[in-house]
Amino acid sequence: MFNLLKSDMYRLVHGKMLWVVTAIVVAASVLVVAMMHAVSSPEFLSMTASAVDMTVATCEDEGARGAASGDEAEGPAAAAASVAAAAEAVEDVAENAAEAEEGAASGSASAELWASVAEDPQALSEADFEGVSREMRTFATPADMLGDSVVSGGMLTLIVALVAALFCAQDFTTRFARNLVMDRRGRVRYYGEKIVLVGVLAAFFLAVVSLTSVASFAVAGFTYEAANSLTDLLAFFGLTWLVIFAYGCSAAVIVWISRSAGAGVAWAIVVCSGFLGAAVGQVLLSLAVIAPWFGALEPWLLSSCVQDLGTFAGALLGTPAAAPLTMVPVAVQVLIVGVVWAAACIALALTALRQRDM
Repeated sequence: MFNLLKSDMYRLVHGKMLWVVTAIVVAASVLVVAMMHAVSSPEFLSMTASAVDMTVATCEDEGARGAASGDEAEGPAAAAASVAAAAEAVEDVAENAAEAEEGAASGSASAELWASVAEDPQALSEADFEGVSREMRTFATPADMLGDSVVSGGMLTLIVALVAALFCAQDFTTRFARNLVMDRRGRVRYYGEKIVLVGVLAAFFLAVVSLTSVASFAVAGFTYEAANSLTDLLAFFGLTWLVIFAYGCSAAVIVWISRSAGAGVAWAIVVCSGFLGAAVGQVLLSLAVIAPWFGALEPWLLSSCVQDLGTFAGALLGTPAAAPLTMVPVAVQVLIVGVVWAAACIALALTALRQRDM
């Protein structure tokens, strides 16, 4: 098995796929930080506030013209509609700004700014925008930063699953697998080595994205309110690696069953990205109106655990898990779900699939 692992590592390192995907991941991580830096800058905040001020003034002018039009029926209605449009414009801008700077630990500062904009945009000074910008560029802890920027979107699980699926499929398209000794013991070694390789890929991409994000946020001037303990960091990285590994194993198993790269890619995009999990979660929450136990299943989806890792990254050991394990931290919940998923994939590969001819 060790010789197979060395062979696969050589093929990965000397091939193009790993480095092309790595470059894309690094570029995407830097782009995310650049966007967050831009929308949290004092200049952007001031420009947006000015746009809101102009929108409100325009709506008020239209309402005044409608009220002065001489039509007693339409004048007040036009004025009311203009005021409502102005209020809606302020609300939309505030909501869009909050979404744009999602991940910063200062949503309250942004909310206060837009509340002030709604009341009197002219009263805000440059110092106000600079103060809000500083708060928007401050994360609670490094783990919270990584949870928001690295884990929550599902990019890592998607990338690792795609690379695992495409690489495993190469063994069948290039007939590499047929050149190996494939008795039952040989198939166990083959699948076991590929599972180890998926774990290496998960660790590699987690390290790349984490280091890129930390460096990019530091260059962009983002800071932290507090540092994480070593235990919290180990819990975060260990559990994040586990869920990425579980998704990667599932994509590899799909390829081994179907012998198709297309099936593995489709599984990675639909399932490992979290898209299907989010849809199933919404269905379960909707069915909870009929039977509450449906809603209790939603937190135990692997996709929900990914979101928990992003949301509670800095407090995985201090946040209660979902029912019925409310007496233990959410880290235990994520550990259970991740281990079950990974164990199911490994068991399928080492038992049922080893009896199938290559």
